[in-house]
Order: sequence, then structure tokens, then C-alpha cells
Amino acid sequence: MAGLTSTRDDIKYGFAVGRVRVLQAKLLSRSVFERLIDAPDFAEQRRVLSETAFGRYLEHAQTAEDVERALDASLGDLYGEFLLEAGLPEAVVRFFRLPYDYRNLRAALKTRVLGVGPPALSALGTVELSAFSGAGEGLPGEMAAILTAWDEAEEQPLLADLEAEVDHALFEALAGEAKRSRVVFLRELITLRIDLATIRVLLRANAKRLSAAAVRAALIDGGTKRLRDLAAEVGRMDAEELAEAIIGARAVAGLEIRDLLDLDRYDLVAGALEVQRMASARMAPSGAEPVLAYVLAREGEVVALRTVLVGRLVGLDREAVRERLRGLL
Repeated sequence: MAGLTSTRDDIKYGFAVGRVRVLQAKLLSRSVFERLIDAPDFAEQRRVLSETAFGRYLEHAQTAEDVERALDASLGDLYGEFLLEAGLPEAVVRFFRLPYDYRNLRAALKTRVLGVGPPALSALGTVELSAFSGAGEGLPGEMAAILTAWDEAEEQPLLADLEAEVDHALFEALAGEAKRSRVVFLRELITLRIDLATIRVLLRANAKRLSAAAVRAALIDGGTKRLRDLAAEVGRMDAEELAEAIIGARAVAGLEIRDLLDLDRYDLVAGALEVQRMASARMAPSGAEPVLAYVLAREGEVVALRTVLVGRLVGLDREAVRERLRGLL
């Protein structure tokens, strides 16, 4: 049966794999990012990118807002010209586009509950932007429930509570699409992301000495049970003991104790572990992995470009930008 499934995947993804083998060579190299960081100004950065796939999007960009719009446009074309035209399963396409729906939900929720706004919404999701206004009548049930959850609240919720609610719903939605896709790589990837998020919750909670009940409420469903079980121990251990316990759970390979003793370092290492997983998937000879890893690599490329271009435009020095890039490349 496994051989039959592999053969079917080879046929289903065959056309897309062929395109990926060509497109992979056009991904930006580390040396390009070094040139972008070292460039004296934005005009030179645009010149460096002029002969890449991003050149036409950034040709007329002048401000950080222009860069954001240009990079979103590049992703829109990636989804429209690659994901859809390659004939990938609907669940796979939704896996990549759902995060933008929840980013829009987060923005609309901040406006509705906290008075922050107006929200900057992205057209890269699956839901019409007009659905995020009013009472969210056009939103899927789960998203509409989140948008209106605090309408009758007597006290304004904390921003962290809003963020956590949206994050939980997003991970649940992604896990559902990964399962429906029947792509092992996507299921493994979402499990890795949940485990990395769980570790971050444990580290933050232990530093703040939160109760076990508060920690469990903050955890995202899914992931490795051995990690979730550590919620009961948070607050009873010092930082190094918790780090040893996390390593001992053997949920995420590649972590060292020193990576868990500083949250900033952990965030960089966590990003690097995702990048490594995607890099290994690109090496697969056929099937879903190289196709999906390419799309993820393009998304990561946009994140890295945003970090460099916007970072320099708003005045970050070169070393600060380099530090932010660690784990993204």
C-alpha cells in the first residue's frame, strides 16, 4: 500500500515537481542577502534585486509600506500561478493561505476589542476581506465566534489573550488541513510547529512562575504529549532543570540546553529548525515534499526580505538586521 501511495503521489505532484526543479535555482542565495545588508541605501538594494523574481514588484517601492505591498503581491502570484495552476489538492492550498485569514482576524479583533485600527488586511487568505467587518457574518463559524467573543465582556481582555485565542484556532485549522491533505510532510511540519510553540510557552511560563492550570490553558492542542505533560512541572524547576526536561522529552531533535536558557536565542534556533526541515524535504526526489518545501522556502524568502528591506528602511543597523536573519536562512 505504501508503494501504491508513493506512485500516486508521484503522478499527482509530477508536473509541480518538474517546475520546482527549475524554480529552486532562482531562490535567493545567502550572498544576495549579504549584499542587501551591506548596501548603502534602498536604491542599491532595489538594484541588487532588479534581476531576481522580486525586481518587478519592488521597482517603484520607496517606503516600508510599499515594500510590504510588493512582497505580498509576490506571494499572491506564487499562490495564484503556482499552487493553483499546479493542480495541488485543495487542502494543501488552504494550508498555505489560512494563516492570512487568521492574520486578518487578529487585526480585525484588535480593532473591534482594543480600538486599534483601522486594520491592514491581506488579500492572500481564503475569506473575502469584507467578511471581517461588522459582526463577521461572512466568516466561517469558528472565526466569527472568536471575532465576537468579547462583545459582552465587562473588562477589556489583554492583548496576549487575544493573540493566544487566534493562535490556537490557527494551529487547529492548519492541523485539520494537514490531516485532510494526507501529506505526511505537512502533518510532521505542523507537529513540529506546535511542539516549538509549546516549548516557548513552557519557557515563558516557568520564568513567570505561572500556575500549571494557566500553562495548560496557554498550550496549543496537538503536538507531543510528553512536552505537554511538563506543564505540571512548570514553576517547580529552575531554568536549567526545565531545559533538561524538555530535551529529555525528545520531541524536537537538534535542541541543546543552552538554546533553552534565553528566549531570544530559542526563537532563532526554532526558526532554524524549521528551515532545516524544509531543506531536507527539498531533497526528496519526487512526491509532495519538494513541491511544498519550495513554497515554504519562498514564503521564508519573503520573510527574510521583509526583515532586511524594512529593517534598513526604518533605521536598523546592519548587525541588528543580521541578527534577525539568523534562523531564517
